[in-house]
Amino acid sequence: MTGTTTDRPMPGPRRPREIWTGRSEVWLSEVSSDPAEPMRNVAGGGLRTSNRMLTNVVDRERRRRRARSSGVDAARGFALIGMFAIHMLPAAREDGTPTLVWQLLAGNSAALFAVLAGVSLAFNSGAEQPFTGTKMNRSRANVAIRGLLLISLGVGLNQIGLAAFDILPYFGVMFLLAIPLLPLRARTLLIIGAVMIVVLPLVRFLIHRQVDGFGWHPNPTLATIISAPVDVLSSLLITGAYPGLTWFALVCIGMGIGRLQLHFTTPRMLIIVAGGAAMLFAIAVTRLLVYLNRFGGYTIVRTSFPGKTTDEVDDFLVYGPTGPLPTASPGWLISGGPHTNTPFAFLIGVGFAMAAIGTCILIARRSNLLRPLVMIVRIPMSLYVSHLILLTMSPDDFGAFRLFIVQCLFAFLFTAVWLRFFKRGPVEAVITAVTRALTKLLGFGASPGSSVARA
Repeated sequence: MTGTTTDRPMPGPRRPREIWTGRSEVWLSEVSSDPAEPMRNVAGGGLRTSNRMLTNVVDRERRRRRARSSGVDAARGFALIGMFAIHMLPAAREDGTPTLVWQLLAGNSAALFAVLAGVSLAFNSGAEQPFTGTKMNRSRANVAIRGLLLISLGVGLNQIGLAAFDILPYFGVMFLLAIPLLPLRARTLLIIGAVMIVVLPLVRFLIHRQVDGFGWHPNPTLATIISAPVDVLSSLLITGAYPGLTWFALVCIGMGIGRLQLHFTTPRMLIIVAGGAAMLFAIAVTRLLVYLNRFGGYTIVRTSFPGKTTDEVDDFLVYGPTGPLPTASPGWLISGGPHTNTPFAFLIGVGFAMAAIGTCILIARRSNLLRPLVMIVRIPMSLYVSHLILLTMSPDDFGAFRLFIVQCLFAFLFTAVWLRFFKRGPVEAVITAVTRALTKLLGFGASPGSSVARA
């Protein structure tokens, strides 16, 4: 080597380094976008292998997110079938005891709907990374329009004298209440929602005592809105079947869940475990206090029902209220019956919803078992509207079980046939068209999100 010059290999052409933006999908798509790049010829086939490995990572990430969306849709389909069952099947057996369907789904299917409405709001406003700036303003306008449309649709349906409480106007109010919380992240939303579950039932009770003389309009119509607007507003927020003031806590929890990275295993398992624990805790405490009368719990509940018999109090605890909630004393707030609007009732509903959502996402990640439920919620609003109309128009002697079967068959068959010719359901198409037109009219362009008509 003495007296000679050693030739060192010179580096070949290489692609300039990209600035890391935190979104690996963008960088990976740029790596493999141009097959003529000179970097393909560097280091033999090693770089091509690396590109394939990185592309596989992106594909796996997309499959996870697709499973997340399918799982959430399956949970929404389960909630829809659960609402069919609660409205159509008998609540009690011949001996007066509640049926298994009632014990499992009464109040819980509606709670699952409310939580999923929050998840939908989170997905359509950025999911785990909330929108900012113009995108967030567009999201706010989108949610406001959807809320007003839901109120209008619900009031229109109520004109025919529905046989069940219509949740659509209440959802519209909840959407409007959710607008200020759209920019918040998962942890903040979950904490706020947990505090609301504990505090807002008592706040609602105190306000209810002040407006107890107002009219009660659980299914407001155009006539009642014109003749008694304050009474209608009081019903939608405080005294109605799904008071927006308290049920909004479930929407807030749902928004927090929608901000989590549900396409990963840990968040899914976390909401399953946390939801199951919350539900079991609330059931155990209410059983101990009310049904076993420990620490005088049942006696405390009785103070809220002066002049009522024991059977009437027991019916309230098992089957929920048939009219406005009690205002004599707050003792009933330690109960946990369906639609009683107590902290324990909301804990049971939220726990059920979290466990159902996490389980559905977990199953969707592994198999196609839930595909039928995913299919019907492509037109959920149309099916819910048809359900309320069928329930109201069906003959009294048709038979509860037969009516439920007809409703389920109609839901699956109508969805399958309709989607062969149209992209959206009839109600969804109208809501989507109006929302996009009004959003554009407000100067925000196309509305964000993939499904503006889902609640």
